[in-house]
Amino acid sequence: QLQPGAMPVGGHGPPGGGGRADSPQAWYMSLPKVTRGWFTACVASTILAAVGMIQPGTIHLDWHAIIYRFQIWRIITNFCFLGKFGWPFVMNLIFMVQYAKTLESDFKGVASDFLWMLMMGGSLLMLINHVGGLGMPFLTIPLIFMSIWVWSRKHPNAQMSVFGLFNIASAHFPWFLICLTALMGGSPVPNLLGYFVGHTYWFLKEVHPATRDHTLFYAPSAIRSLLEDQPLHTTAAAGGAMRAGGGAGRPTMGVPPGGGAPPPPTGFSAFRGAGNRLGE
Repeated sequence: QLQPGAMPVGGHGPPGGGGRADSPQAWYMSLPKVTRGWFTACVASTILAAVGMIQPGTIHLDWHAIIYRFQIWRIITNFCFLGKFGWPFVMNLIFMVQYAKTLESDFKGVASDFLWMLMMGGSLLMLINHVGGLGMPFLTIPLIFMSIWVWSRKHPNAQMSVFGLFNIASAHFPWFLICLTALMGGSPVPNLLGYFVGHTYWFLKEVHPATRDHTLFYAPSAIRSLLEDQPLHTTAAAGGAMRAGGGAGRPTMGVPPGGGAPPPPTGFSAFRGAGNRLGE
């Protein structure tokens, strides 16, 4: 039976991930649109597999079926399955929702750019999986780890409590997950694959002078028109795009509009309050 790799147990998400909602419906609707769609797809695929309406073998990554049988949906569905119901499924879902939600919020309302990041990362994951002969049928877990890596680079000073025993900086959190995976007898390959793709995206998008903030990292207009509630208009003075009627559009991650030094971290510079402990 095809199953994605298991993520280690251990966390409720990054500091600043948000407070409690009044109801499950309020919590669900409070999720950013891309994270909400990803969450829905993962839960729905597991429910449908549990009741026998679909088989994991019909949605996993199979290039022969994609090319010769035109089963194009596999390109998407292999990122939307977390295995059968159980504790690993719950923890994987928690990791995905918390980190994707926080990272999507960093794009300041431009959901299309966050989706574009996931699409770029997913494409590279599939390429490496195929060329490297890894044979992973589902790449949901590596894509989640990619999100965790990008978040940890964007907020390197956030302090995270590990099982209430000690704190670690979020920059070191991905490596803690590697150790935890090894201690639990799991394979670190999904972690490392996600980290490599996440670092490639981060380095090219934020660090390398020749590619930093290149238009390649912003969603094409076709995707923006499908996701954005209001049209985005390019404005040279703002250094990106602006929503009609005001509000930031395509932001430069870590750099304020108009250039200048990045602002000091807010909300992530230290562990605030209780409820963000790993393992509780």
